[in-house]
Amino acid sequence: MTEKHEAYLYHVTFNAMHNIDLNDPLKMHAHTFRVGMYVIEKQTEHTAFLGSEHTIGDYFKRYQGIRLNELPMWKDMVPTLENIGNVFYKDLKPLFEANGMQLLSLEIGDSPISVYCIGEKLLLGASYNMVAEDTVLEYCSRIQKRYENTQGGGVA
Repeated sequence: MTEKHEAYLYHVTFNAMHNIDLNDPLKMHAHTFRVGMYVIEKQTEHTAFLGSEHTIGDYFKRYQGIRLNELPMWKDMVPTLENIGNVFYKDLKPLFEANGMQLLSLEIGDSPISVYCIGEKLLLGASYNMVAEDTVLEYCSRIQKRYENTQGGGVA
C-alpha cells in the first residue's frame, strides 16, 4: 500500500506589471501571476486552514493591479519571477507560522509554462513526494489520530 501524505495547497492569482529591463521603461508588461503555497498544520487542536485564507488574501491585495517596479523593495532588485518568489516566500513563511502552519514551498508562475519554486522541502509533482519523510510521517500520524478521535466520539 502506498503511504498517504497530507498538505494544503493555497492558490492565489493577481494581475501586476513589471519591467525586467530597468533602462527601458517602455518594456513594462503585465502578467497574471499564479502563486501556489504548500503548507502543513503544526498544531493538533484545530484546523488553521481558514485563518490562513484571510492572511493570504490580505497579503496579496497589495500586489493586485500595480507596477511592481514602483514598490520600495524593488528599488535595488529587479522583479524577476525568481526575485518575486523569494520575497513572497520570505514574507509568507512567518505569516503561516503565526497561524500554526508551516510553509513547505512556494511556486510562482507568470505563464502557463514557467514556474519558479522555492522552499526548504520542495514538492516534486505532488504532496506525497515531499523530501523530509520523517516530518511528513509524524504529521500524518497526528492527523490520523485526530480523525480517529473524532470518529470514535472523542475530542480532536
